[in-house]
Amino acid sequence: MRNLQIISTPDSLNSALETWFIQNDIFGGASYSFGFNPNIVGESAVVYLELNQINVDLIRHIKSLGNNIVLYHMGGERLDKDISAYAECDLVIRNYYFPSIINDSHIGKKILWAPNGFRTGVGPRDKNSLKVASQRQSLSAFLGWINNAVSYNNERVSFAGPAAACGENLYVMPSNGFAGGYNVGLYSAIMEDSIFAPCPSGNNPETIRLYDALELGCIPISLPHEFLFSKDALAMFGDVPFPILSSWHELPKFLEEMKSKCVSNPNQILELQHRCIDWWSNFKIAMQQKIAESIQAL
Repeated sequence: MRNLQIISTPDSLNSALETWFIQNDIFGGASYSFGFNPNIVGESAVVYLELNQINVDLIRHIKSLGNNIVLYHMGGERLDKDISAYAECDLVIRNYYFPSIINDSHIGKKILWAPNGFRTGVGPRDKNSLKVASQRQSLSAFLGWINNAVSYNNERVSFAGPAAACGENLYVMPSNGFAGGYNVGLYSAIMEDSIFAPCPSGNNPETIRLYDALELGCIPISLPHEFLFSKDALAMFGDVPFPILSSWHELPKFLEEMKSKCVSNPNQILELQHRCIDWWSNFKIAMQQKIAESIQAL
């Protein structure tokens, strides 16, 4: 990848949960800086990471010095952020898949989707050292804000009843609000000791929980959402390998069936886990290469 610096603000980096993933799995180990330093990069590409309000004046200043500007725009899960600055950039990379943005010809700039990625502290994990399914004590686990009344399509509320009906097949530890109630060490330890991880939508269908589960070697369970099937999003390098239910009401029966298979056909569960782990590992490598090629082409 071209020599890069990632510039951001203390507020954005403090708010972002996935800083390791962005720095290393997306941008190949590029350094973070607060503010633009022309002595580091010179006439090259600058990645401007923003979680809050995009600084258009900063973008214009960087471009005036002869640098390409790559905006890495996080957040915006509700499609409520001003994205007019996209037109000022040479390349935009953003999480939260909205086809209306990816395919917007009026912006006139190339826009790439990138996954949210796992939260710092959950990963990175060596795929070869992850605990195999047969060594995990819990069939499935959900840790998070189960009572989020404003989740996408009210999915957290619709998940709560079926989750309770799963009984001992689903370990539930509710939190108080987003990313609250337990530290990342506890979260990752419980997840890594669980075979399956239901991933109901948060404020957007694309939830960081999905990527946390993949990084920790869990088998995610999701409802069908557009970003899972789009060739511009999670299916750009191949179909997702994990189970997709049509409704969370199917979860108790599904987990009961998986519990039986853990006894009658444990190799089938192990193979599914390996497919998920390998798919995610390959996806991260391919995603970094795709972004590197896009930046190189500027």
